Order: sequence, then structure tokens, then C-alpha cells
Amino acid sequence: SSIAQDIIQQVYEYSKGFNRILISLDSNHTHEHVLEELKAYAPLTSVGSYCVVFDTIIEDMPEDMFPNRPWGPGDNPKTAVWEYLKSHTEFEIDKNIQNKLLVTVAPDGYLKRVRE
Repeated sequence: SSIAQDIIQQVYEYSKGFNRILISLDSNHTHEHVLEELKAYAPLTSVGSYCVVFDTIIEDMPEDMFPNRPWGPGDNPKTAVWEYLKSHTEFEIDKNIQNKLLVTVAPDGYLKRVRE
């Protein structure tokens, strides 16, 4: 699992020495899992770079779109992003990217690190 301590430690070890880091989160899409991923990996994001959380669009889809999955509206990557940002002002949602793309699976998921 991406939130297992040994995996997190491996990622931190591997990332040492890099000057610029972009984080991409796209695994289990439940609110709790994505929130734990954000807590674990978002701090690695370089100032001026991004932590991209994919499949935030789940929040905007019909409830019956994911019948055999543990995620859906109210429990998904976007709700995790919104919660994470309440206590992490070093990140801001960069709406410019999603506006340029016009079609994206990650609305509100392009988190730009604007400060330490």
C-alpha cells in the first residue's frame, strides 16, 4: 500500500538529492486513503511545483457511477484535498491548469506549493 510506513520511507530515501519534486497521487480513491497519502507525500513537493491528486472528478459524478467501489461522492480524492488544505496553507489549488486543460479528471487536484 502507498501509505505503508516502509513504502513511505523508501520514497523519502529515493527522493533525497533531487532539487525539484512533483508528486502524483493516483491509487485508492477513498477520502481517508488519499488524505493519508497527502499527509505522507505532499511535504516532498518543491516550492513552485505541484502535488497532483487524480480522480477528484469522482465528487462531481453521479452516485451510481462507481457501484462496486468504496469511493463516491462525499468520499473521494477531492474531499480529501479540501480537508488537507484546511490545515496546509503552503498549498493552493491552481485553477489555471484545469481551466487550460478544459477536460480533466483532476478538478481542484492541481495543488501548487507556494511556500515552505
